[in-house]
Amino acid sequence: MTIRRETLILNFWIVLGAVMLWGLDLAGLLASKDKGGSPAALQVDFPEIYRLWKKGGAIFVDARPPAAFQSGHIPGAVNVPLRNVEQGLSALPTNRHARLITYCGSIECPNAYQLMQVLWGLGYRNVQTFPRGVNGWLALGYPLEKGDSRKIGEEVRKRMSE
Repeated sequence: MTIRRETLILNFWIVLGAVMLWGLDLAGLLASKDKGGSPAALQVDFPEIYRLWKKGGAIFVDARPPAAFQSGHIPGAVNVPLRNVEQGLSALPTNRHARLITYCGSIECPNAYQLMQVLWGLGYRNVQTFPRGVNGWLALGYPLEKGDSRKIGEEVRKRMSE
């Protein structure tokens, strides 16, 4: 009986999320315009994500709780935990057109998508998500950084705010 109820609840949230994404797509909110005028993708994946990280072409925004962030994150990323967005907003640039890439633990984690929607609601217009998250990053052998990278995040934020 408990498993049936949990399955029903899970299916409800999946359908609700699909309907919300469908509505956002109909409203034209899932395709933004980049500087060249062509639609920007909702997601960024390999090898583009590594190129962006290497060049410093985006701010990586980790949507996981602070403890998970401190145990290992993409180097230079800032932590804006989905459950306490206000806590991490000061780490983001004031330039609402700066390129932001949200991510969380893995493709099964919805936090990156949800944070992307929150950031759109706050006026950020160049936000994408990296769905594979930290697990996908590690699977390809890319480095992780441990601890609190506020200082690095501040440097990235200043550069991207210009």
